[in-house]
Amino acid sequence: MGRDSNRFFAFLILLLLLGPGQIFAEDSIRVVTTTPDLADIVRQVGGDRVTVTSLTRGSEDFHKVRPRPRLLNSVYRADLLVQIGLDLEHSWLPQLLDAARNPRIKPGTSGFVNCSAGIVPLDIPVASTRKEGPDLHLKGNPHYNLSPIQGRRMVTNIIEGLCRKSPQHCEEFQKRGAEYLKKLDEKIADWKQRLKPFEGASFIEYHPTWSYFAKDFGLKIADRIEAKAGVTPHATQLAKVMNIAKQKNVGLIISRPATLDLALKIASNCEATALVLPHSSSESGTLQGYIPFMEHVVRAFEGNLRLVQR
Repeated sequence: MGRDSNRFFAFLILLLLLGPGQIFAEDSIRVVTTTPDLADIVRQVGGDRVTVTSLTRGSEDFHKVRPRPRLLNSVYRADLLVQIGLDLEHSWLPQLLDAARNPRIKPGTSGFVNCSAGIVPLDIPVASTRKEGPDLHLKGNPHYNLSPIQGRRMVTNIIEGLCRKSPQHCEEFQKRGAEYLKKLDEKIADWKQRLKPFEGASFIEYHPTWSYFAKDFGLKIADRIEAKAGVTPHATQLAKVMNIAKQKNVGLIISRPATLDLALKIASNCEATALVLPHSSSESGTLQGYIPFMEHVVRAFEGNLRLVQR
């Protein structure tokens, strides 16, 4: 066996000993995120320094993602994991982390970023028993990504996470992050101006989801189609929601895909519009990217809310 062969086999042994992601210092940081929103922000901040994979497409119920081999492989190879937190991913992400056995991205390490850090949760339940519904969020509403103002916190947490992982490129991450925050702030100002005429307007949602968005823009959630989180509403609950929709002059009813028929029934009773609005951007198509996704959401509210009679 020649000297070159010996070197080749020595290199292979080094690869096996060090494991994935630890050979070349200048390799891009392999990042996995739990949602496309986070993936887009990581790409905006990280630039060419990152390779990003979202574990979800944006169309799933984030509470019920099925751990698949493709996801396991991505988690195993990752240098950094970025999650929404507030138990959004509690039914599937811990399983993936346990199965992947990747010490680089465990909670508490520099490779783990919880984007809910610094968020003040809304909708924290007063009671926490099973009777309150199977989809009760004990830590509060996890859908803060639907607030562009709270979206700023996602950006700053991601900047800090990338800086911890690759401090030699921190200045670069901070510069890109500042540029992205400037774009987001410009859009927030535009969205606030467009929705300002609708301050105080009411809408109805199916499940506790849009509280942060409503707070950002001075809107009111008149009622929820679900009486309890995760429990299919009965006829008495639907009748109650219909009455409130009329009383509050509701113009928009937001539904999940599987419950659109219920939303349409309520909407027809008060001449409102029933829409399925996604809870996240997507990895492809017209809703790719956090800012384009939020623009889509603002247009939906802008086009369907009813002005409040002063």
